[in-house]
Amino acid sequence: MISTLRESTAHIFVDSIDAPVISEFDAHHLLRVLRITPRDAVTISNGRGQWRSCVLDASGLLETTSDVVSDSAPRWALTVAFAPVKGDRPEWTVQKLTEIGVDNIIPLGSTQRGVVRWEDGQADKHIERLRRIAREAAMQSRRTWLPIVHDVTHLSSSFYVADPSGEPLDASHRVIAIGPEGGFTAEETSSSAGLVSLGDTVLRAETAAVSAAVLMTMHRRNAK
Repeated sequence: MISTLRESTAHIFVDSIDAPVISEFDAHHLLRVLRITPRDAVTISNGRGQWRSCVLDASGLLETTSDVVSDSAPRWALTVAFAPVKGDRPEWTVQKLTEIGVDNIIPLGSTQRGVVRWEDGQADKHIERLRRIAREAAMQSRRTWLPIVHDVTHLSSSFYVADPSGEPLDASHRVIAIGPEGGFTAEETSSSAGLVSLGDTVLRAETAAVSAAVLMTMHRRNAK
């Protein structure tokens, strides 16, 4: 079944897996950008693990061609929180975290060394954009479970913090926070669940987020 997803011409999220209706935006993307032609095989998903094969008819409507397949939820959820940095790197970070398989993505609120702040009436706009990027990345990577991009949250005791001085990351570390370019202060990390190391080198913020995601998904996949 995985090969069916990978080999489909496109993968689309719909509200109803039983009576799928493609949005105007997705129809435009398929027909005008990807140049999907009638009868090309596509897959659809409700973002909650259910998916099936379809074809697009000449009028842009979906015609189902298989039964519904239900993928099990991941054995445990993986969460990466990150402090937004300048430029388009938050968007790139969300895209890559989605492609890798992270389940919860959390932009962090103001940090002591952070330069970018999303709490002055701009948060909603940024979060909406990140959710759109996550959805597009999930379609591109053929995910059947949509990741959740949460509202801006502050660092708390539920997060392990990525830090070179921490213990090696293992399967027990499932909620990890990545600091801003200057890192978290000792005061901030003192209230966290602990420190975890992503390696021996100093990483850019977005590289650290991706590295954490790769290690976390590897441990989940290899867990007995």
